[in-house]
Amino acid sequence: MNYAVAPTVLPIEDFLSGVERTVRSLPEEAAEEVRQETVRILRASKKPKDSLSRAERRALRALRNNADLTVHPADKGSATMVHRTEDYNRKIIAILEPPTYRLLPKDPTEAVERKATPLLKKSSLPEEVIKQLRPQGSRPPRLPKINKKGALLRTIGVPVYRLAQYLA
Repeated sequence: MNYAVAPTVLPIEDFLSGVERTVRSLPEEAAEEVRQETVRILRASKKPKDSLSRAERRALRALRNNADLTVHPADKGSATMVHRTEDYNRKIIAILEPPTYRLLPKDPTEAVERKATPLLKKSSLPEEVIKQLRPQGSRPPRLPKINKKGALLRTIGVPVYRLAQYLA
């Protein structure tokens, strides 16, 4: 998973959305300058040289399209895990059984972000610290470590992750 396969086309939309997320906190003039420079660089860019042979690309496509297998990065190191999808799903369902977790009607990530920001502003923390702790581009918790008994969801990237690190 730490080997970067050269894309067949440049993911321009991904680059632009990442830049937009980043420039949100900049003054408008500086943000516009960053946008202009990004567009200039993207226009001058070329597709990277293919890093896989045809056979390797076919093998990757076959793995990706095989519904009987689930491929994901290991928790530690640079290993890749391949599980039978049926076994993987069974382990995930066992971990997610009540009372630990419950199904929510919708993803609360954005609502938590919206509530966390005013609370941070009301705090006695310095403005510089508040800017660093303010949640942006959060995502819901990811699937747990299936090889651990009683594993909880991974919380890196959730709305209050940086705040929890700061308080720890």
